[in-house]
Amino acid sequence: MERETILAKNIIRAGENAAYDAACKRLLANKIILAWIMKSCIKEYDNLDVNEIAEHYIEGDPQIARTALHPDEGEQIRGSNTEDHTISEGFIIVAG
Repeated sequence: MERETILAKNIIRAGENAAYDAACKRLLANKIILAWIMKSCIKEYDNLDVNEIAEHYIEGDPQIARTALHPDEGEQIRGSNTEDHTISEGFIIVAG
């Protein structure tokens, strides 16, 4: 009897998750589904008909997984270091 390794289980699970993710993306790309979500979650749309929301407030055609996401490109939030340090606080130095 052959047992699955942890790596094999992770590969199988990743494939299942990818299929689930793709199915969710296709579902949310449906304008009527998105219109129901907007109607239910956004106060400005709660008095509108879902067909009106889908036709007039959701623009363009959905693009599912066509645009690559590069988190290191584009605008990022930048701010000052606001951490409060005390005199007796220690630091961890990571050698690399």
